[in-house]
Amino acid sequence: MLAVVFTFLLCLSFPQSFESCSCMEFQSEKDGYCATSWISKVKVVSKETDGLGLMMSYRLEHLKVIKAPENMTLPETMNTATQESACGQTKFKVGKQYIFGGSLANNDSLLITFCDWRVPLKYIDEPKLEMKPTWKKFVDSVGKCPPPPSPLSS
Repeated sequence: MLAVVFTFLLCLSFPQSFESCSCMEFQSEKDGYCATSWISKVKVVSKETDGLGLMMSYRLEHLKVIKAPENMTLPETMNTATQESACGQTKFKVGKQYIFGGSLANNDSLLITFCDWRVPLKYIDEPKLEMKPTWKKFVDSVGKCPPPPSPLSS
């Protein structure tokens, strides 16, 4: 019985080590859209896990780029953590098409997590996996997104 109480108290003293992925909520669809670096209709060509089992890489074929940084071709590699508790997204199937959005990890790869903004389903024609006309109206209403905050210099 003492061991059970000790384990319980130990768990209470280290709550962060047992938390799962948690994300900051976007205040509006505009905020989410502006925080997203890229959105693309893709086909997953392959997936593999790194040698340590920490990261999963998807090889993508971009079928239609919906949003991307100016003057940039989106990389064909997308990375994510292998664990959902680390905000990873690992359930995508090879050969299937999706509309993904996320951030740029670097010039060689994209990054996707549970915390990335998702295009609301009201803007997607799911059977065709295409954007509805309301998507263009939404993007037009957003206008120009503010530039992302620059990292603080030390």
